[in-house]
Amino acid sequence: MKKKLTMAAVLLAALPLSAQSWSIGAGSGAFVFGDFVERKLRGPGSPDQPSRTVTNTLTAATRAGLAVDIQRELADRWAIRVEGAFTRAPLRIEDSGGGQSVSAGDLDVTTFMTPLVFRINRNGALRFHILFGPAYAVYRPSGPQNADASIRVFKGSRTEWGGAAGFGAAWHLSNRFALEGEITDIVTASPFHRDDFPDTPGLNIPKPHNVHTKAGVRYRF
Repeated sequence: MKKKLTMAAVLLAALPLSAQSWSIGAGSGAFVFGDFVERKLRGPGSPDQPSRTVTNTLTAATRAGLAVDIQRELADRWAIRVEGAFTRAPLRIEDSGGGQSVSAGDLDVTTFMTPLVFRINRNGALRFHILFGPAYAVYRPSGPQNADASIRVFKGSRTEWGGAAGFGAAWHLSNRFALEGEITDIVTASPFHRDDFPDTPGLNIPKPHNVHTKAGVRYRF
């Protein structure tokens, strides 16, 4: 009987340790969007000044967003994470010639990623990590667009695959709680396609680099 009670106590004590291989995180911070579309336009010249090229760039303003994730420990240094990030930002067309930016509505972006997390140091109150893995983004424009905009925005939702890489640090307050900060660069194919702009000269559609920064908490259970 004593042996059975001892084994039961050991199993009960091991359950919390095993359960702590899972953790959840939540945070918020600035989402900095890359350029979606660039269009070069040649402006009129004058007798005193030759014609010049002006670049109109479609981008989204920096806005705060929300990120939540669940993470599973695989080994002392490795973990795998599933994370979702959500934000809405105003779209605008910027003029390199010094003109005022033109509103192009809003852009809702939902990003999912499943990165591997590698801990640089396993011990200490302050622990650093890197992460890298695939990403999947859902882009959905909304709101009215300026009728005079030189770059038109598509209707509905579009999804694109890409990749994510980032760096973070966690300040461990206890075995279960930590304060965490991260910066992640998510690169996907552009949701804008060349078919959206038939017979449009001077067009360039880069892959957007969307930089997500966040500060939040992590709870291990």
